[in-house]
Amino acid sequence: MIPNIKLFFKTIYVSFFKSKGTPGRLTPKRFFVLLFIFLFYPFWQFSIRFAYGLDNLFFPHLKDQDIQQPIFIIGNFRSGTTLLHRLLAKDERTTGMHSWEIYIAPSVIQRKFIHWVMKVNRLIGNPIDHLLKAFDKALQEYSYMHPTGLKEIEEDGQVMLHIWSSYNLFAFFPFPELIHNYIYYDDQIPEDQKKNDMAYYREVLKRHVYANGGKRYISKSPTFSAKVRTLHQQFPDAKFINLVRSPRNVIPSSVSMYSNHWRTYGDPEEEYPKPASKVIMEQARHWYIYPHRYLKNLPENQYMLVQYDDLTADPEGTITKIYHQFEIEMTPEYREILHAESELSKFYKSSHSYSLGKMGLSDKQIDKEVKMPVVRQHVPLK
Repeated sequence: MIPNIKLFFKTIYVSFFKSKGTPGRLTPKRFFVLLFIFLFYPFWQFSIRFAYGLDNLFFPHLKDQDIQQPIFIIGNFRSGTTLLHRLLAKDERTTGMHSWEIYIAPSVIQRKFIHWVMKVNRLIGNPIDHLLKAFDKALQEYSYMHPTGLKEIEEDGQVMLHIWSSYNLFAFFPFPELIHNYIYYDDQIPEDQKKNDMAYYREVLKRHVYANGGKRYISKSPTFSAKVRTLHQQFPDAKFINLVRSPRNVIPSSVSMYSNHWRTYGDPEEEYPKPASKVIMEQARHWYIYPHRYLKNLPENQYMLVQYDDLTADPEGTITKIYHQFEIEMTPEYREILHAESELSKFYKSSHSYSLGKMGLSDKQIDKEVKMPVVRQHVPLK
């Protein structure tokens, strides 16, 4: 577990000395947010490393844990990856990471300790539950894009924050020069860094699968769209689902998401800072085309391109097709769950609205600059 120390100190330098005129300008609010992050991170890093050491001591069989045929859900931000992830995770034979497991307890020993604490908590009247509900309520008010909470299944790409090597740093540090190479991860991140990242990611997954009885692992992370080649090399039997949604929806929704992050952690002068639109457009251009260009050459039972409109219109039918193409048997119990979820989805209506003009965007510009992948006949590798 070796953090990207060079990027960590570069982030500190840019945050305190090069932030003038950026969405991360150094206001009093921003100063205290940065102080908390940079002082907290070393303690967080140490606690995780210490817990992993205890894992190796108390769970010696952990090193032999296999990760068989994991499923990776990729796609641009705001493409329905969370919806698909949470639906697939309702199959009791699968498992994915919850927020508390990502941020509080990535190790087996930490999880067992927390389970013990919660057991004691229930015996004395469940006081911790009230605190957790209050925390989740406050978190939901901030994260208005989709339901969030410590017990919600979440984007596991966030575990790369443990080692300060992730495009997701952009949510906290609105400086494009820090994360630009992560847009093109497979081609622009040095090999040594990729090996370190994947070694750490595999160790996290091994612990999670071990703690969940060897179930099939399901990952969801838009940022993994940039690293499909690296992931495939690390997990040759992995299956990939690539979700695509119209750029006219994805771009403004993503700009709004990042603008909201930056208002939470700082004081941008603009409602929709320019770096958001510029970076999201560049990232989207690559993440629409690159993953499909690489993955379309995999065998049919390892890759599927899914349209967002198909998923939202018929979740049950879409997931049934995924199971069929991936040669996964669907249990009667999961089929019932899917049917119930499909019925609920008919009543969902998005309340999000955006002003393209305020973002400095237009439908014409988006159509011109960002192209969705063209679905052609599947050509599997021989």
